Amino acid sequence: MTRSVHVLGNVQLDVIASPVTRLPVPGGDDVIDHIAVRPAGAAGNVSLALAALQVPHRLFGAVGDDQAGRWVAAELHRAGLGDDLQVVAGQETGISIALEAPGRERAFLTAHGVLASYTQDDVPADATAADILLLTGYFSLPGLRGPGAIDLLERARTDGALTVFDTGWDPDNWGGGAVQEVLAILPSVDIFLPNEPEAQALTGEPDPETAAETLQRLSGGWVVVKLAERGLIARGPQGERLRLDAPPVVAKDTTGAGDSLAAGMLAELVEHDDMARALRTGVRVASTVIGRDSLARYPARDELLRGADQVTAPS
Repeated sequence: MTRSVHVLGNVQLDVIASPVTRLPVPGGDDVIDHIAVRPAGAAGNVSLALAALQVPHRLFGAVGDDQAGRWVAAELHRAGLGDDLQVVAGQETGISIALEAPGRERAFLTAHGVLASYTQDDVPADATAADILLLTGYFSLPGLRGPGAIDLLERARTDGALTVFDTGWDPDNWGGGAVQEVLAILPSVDIFLPNEPEAQALTGEPDPETAAETLQRLSGGWVVVKLAERGLIARGPQGERLRLDAPPVVAKDTTGAGDSLAAGMLAELVEHDDMARALRTGVRVASTVIGRDSLARYPARDELLRGADQVTAPS
C-alpha cells in the first residue's frame, strides 16, 4: 500500500547568486554571472521535487502576505502544492540569499520573517497524521526548535509515522547549545539527514564514517551523511553500513541538493522499505537537479541520470 507523506518546514523565497568570490567594496557594484529567484526553502524544495516525481503528498508551512509570499504561494499552487500553506497577514516572508562560488561551500544570508514566530501551535493538528513525516529546515524555524520539534515528531510517531529530520546549518555555527539541542531530538527520529559538515559539528569527529556511527548510536535509527559530489554514507539500526557514490555531473546550481536527495529517498519509501534502493534514487535525483538550470530544475523519473546503481558496504 502506498504510504502518505507530509513535508513540514521552512517555506520561503530563495535567491541564488553565483559566482560570489567576494563582497563588493562599500559603495561598489560587482557584476556576477547569475542571480536566480525561486521558491521555496528546504521544505518547498523537497515538495517541488516530489511533485515532479509524481509523489502525492502535503506541504505544511507559512509565508507572509507580502509580494514575496504571494509569489511563492502562487508558484506552489501552480504545482498543486499550496492547499496547506498558511499565508499570514501583516507578516514578511522568509528569504534566504545563497552565495555560491566554485571550490568552496555555499554561504547564506537569511531573514526568517514569519518563520521566526511560527510555533507548534501554528502547525495544523493533521500535519503529523501521515505514514511518513519529514521535518526540514529546522534552524530556519526558531519557534519550533527544541521541545516544539520533539513534540511534533513524537506526535507523528504515536500515530505510527516514520519520522525524517534535516536540520540545515546552525546560523550560530553550532554554538549556544545547538549541538545538545539537536542530539536531544535524535531519539525521536527514524531517519536523520545531516550533510558532512553538520555531522562533523554534531559529533566533533572529522571522519564522516565515524560521525555517522556516533550519530546512529545516539539516534537508534538510520543516519544518512550527505557527502556532496562524493555521494553518501549511511548507518542503520540493524548494523547496516552503506556507501553510495554519486554519478559524475557538471554542477550548475548546488543549492537544494540535499533537499532533492530527501525527495528521491521519500519517493521510494512511499512504496518500499528498502533503504538502499531509496538512497540510490535520492542520489540520482540530487545529481540530476544540480546539473539543471533553475527554470527547469526538478526532473521526472524518466529524466534521472543513470548511475548511483552500486551500494557498497564500507570496509
